[in-house]
Amino acid sequence: MKNISERRNAVLNSADFNGDSFRQGIGKITKKIFSLTIISALTIGGLLISCQDKNNHNNKIEVMQNNQEQKEGILKAIDLYVEAGKKGDGNIAKPAFATTATMSWSENGALKSVPVQALFDGFSAMKPMEANYKLTTLDVEGDVAIARIESQFGPDKYADMFTLVKDGNDWKIISKIYQIKK
Repeated sequence: MKNISERRNAVLNSADFNGDSFRQGIGKITKKIFSLTIISALTIGGLLISCQDKNNHNNKIEVMQNNQEQKEGILKAIDLYVEAGKKGDGNIAKPAFATTATMSWSENGALKSVPVQALFDGFSAMKPMEANYKLTTLDVEGDVAIARIESQFGPDKYADMFTLVKDGNDWKIISKIYQIKK
């Protein structure tokens, strides 16, 4: 009987010892798993950020290319407008404008608005002259845009603003408003 009792105490003492060792072992394993989890999360996060940065970079290049193409198309329309004034030929500007386009301004505090044909007729009635412009603002959202230029036709200076809509592959000016600069 003593033998059974000694065995039982030996098993209990062994269980206590193994329980402490077991807990210590679990603690070490838990710390290693936690460390590996953190390292893995940081590595995966870094890879995701790297991929995202690469995708964002590619998207930025695509947006910049689209923006450049849009800008070139819009400036093509504005170039035709200025070229018509430079050469004294309103027909040059016609492809830049929608057939329903208008031209508006304020005269003595009153709104004046006419069909764009009045602009074409005005250019055609004038002699060729020096003309140039500088783009000051361009705001594009999809297939619509607003452009502002500082222009000079002969000695006269203007602040011209255009609203444009993309029509197929071309940008068309749908309205021109202006202010004479003094």
